[in-house]
Amino acid sequence: MLCTMSTKYFTGTPLDIGTGTQLLIDDTVIEDRWRLKRVMHHPRRFPHNPVILADKPWESDAVHGAKVIWDEELRRYRMWYLCFNNSNYCHGSGPVDCVAYAESEDGYNWTKPLFDHCPFGEHKKTNIVYYGTHDQGTYYNHKKWPEGTPFTRVQIADFSQVWKDNDDPNPARRYKAISTEGRPRDDLGEIHTGVQLIASPDGIHWKIDGDRPILDYPSDCLNHVVYDEAQRLWLLYGRPTVWHSGRHHAMRNIRRRVAVMTSPDFVHWSLPRVCCYPDEYDTTDYDHVRVFKYGNVLMMLYAAMDGDTTGRWELRLATSTDGFNWERYHTRETYFARGPEGAWDHGGVLPTCPPLRHGENLLLYYSGMNIGQEEQGGFTGGVGIATIKADRFVEQRAGEETAYLLTKDFVLRGKSLLINVECNKSTNLKVAPRIRVEVLRRPPLGQYWEFKQAFDGFSFEECDPLAIDHTAARVTWKGHGDLSSLVGKTVQLRFELQNAGLFSFRTAGD
Repeated sequence: MLCTMSTKYFTGTPLDIGTGTQLLIDDTVIEDRWRLKRVMHHPRRFPHNPVILADKPWESDAVHGAKVIWDEELRRYRMWYLCFNNSNYCHGSGPVDCVAYAESEDGYNWTKPLFDHCPFGEHKKTNIVYYGTHDQGTYYNHKKWPEGTPFTRVQIADFSQVWKDNDDPNPARRYKAISTEGRPRDDLGEIHTGVQLIASPDGIHWKIDGDRPILDYPSDCLNHVVYDEAQRLWLLYGRPTVWHSGRHHAMRNIRRRVAVMTSPDFVHWSLPRVCCYPDEYDTTDYDHVRVFKYGNVLMMLYAAMDGDTTGRWELRLATSTDGFNWERYHTRETYFARGPEGAWDHGGVLPTCPPLRHGENLLLYYSGMNIGQEEQGGFTGGVGIATIKADRFVEQRAGEETAYLLTKDFVLRGKSLLINVECNKSTNLKVAPRIRVEVLRRPPLGQYWEFKQAFDGFSFEECDPLAIDHTAARVTWKGHGDLSSLVGKTVQLRFELQNAGLFSFRTAGD
């Protein structure tokens, strides 16, 4: 459940955070903190990257854009990725992107099964699963192409998101994708490129869905949707349709920004409104972004790109409670950096799908390019994996001096408290690591001096100190961690830390 701040909280209504994970990246659930420093944790590259390379004739110059899901029904990881032809992209001589498929039992080792419904030249069987529903024929950027031209430089089938929809009653629409591709305009007799919904019964056989695009505009980015249950809205992130200069062919007028569209029913969509653009403290472009729900916030991995020079990308981090107002990490520190000089991902790293839980870790799939978008040379790319422990995006870190973190008021829903904590392992500490928690009630107006804030049995003095590294450490008071007597009450949590770091907390129903 997202924790959306509103006027109600400041006029007396406590937050209702449920039992979900509460990240401590920003101030969403924090009322105050003392002697704590926010420290970003960075994903680690899988040592055997890249896990997908272009090793088939039809995969052309580069593979990228991996969309990965865990298919519970099939008990395997499934990946849809793009095969990119740079020559066709630059010169308009053939298809640019097609969608290929791979699968894995462990998320690291991938196979490419062959099918016969998307041949490639003399290759009757390939792992290509989609070329696009309609021929890209005669129209792009207001330019007529010769009659009979089979392709233009527009992307044929640029899948930017895939998900499995078990709630759709139509089995032919069990799998869905967002794609940038062409659709006929009967009124003009031409093909127009836009953001489309694509559907499939099995994830292998795909077809364009519905009778109109989501957005009749070639939004050249990772167009994708997120459903916000709190607002009962679909949010689609892409690029805006109006530019600051208003000149289509002006040099560097298309500064890449992030726009959002909304829909209550996935049919009727609002106009795209800019929700995040580069400011004085960031790079010139936000080339591609990926928004996903994680615990109490929406998170955005955005590819900060220097579009004026090399066109290289690195990933940075932003958060939001409503999907419209975004808070970029205060230092603008890079969350996931490009690879070193000469590496397959030295030119840039791009987000491709939300991170997937894998035991105690998260798997972050990304596209890597050997050179930047504006650099000359042989262009190659692949799919890599980075890992990080669950919830460990940003730590609230305490040193030798005692530090505190106080949460906002919230209604307690769970019967136990679990925290994601990491204690300093150094052997040279003057003060032993520890973390304690007390559960508070806010004093009513007029009763401050005589009011005992900590609930009986749940004070610092009664808390059993923790000094461990654990993603879900259970907090106890005199040997028990049962919060049943407080369920339904309005509480605050006060954390006391020394030589320890706190990433998140949650309450559990058991």
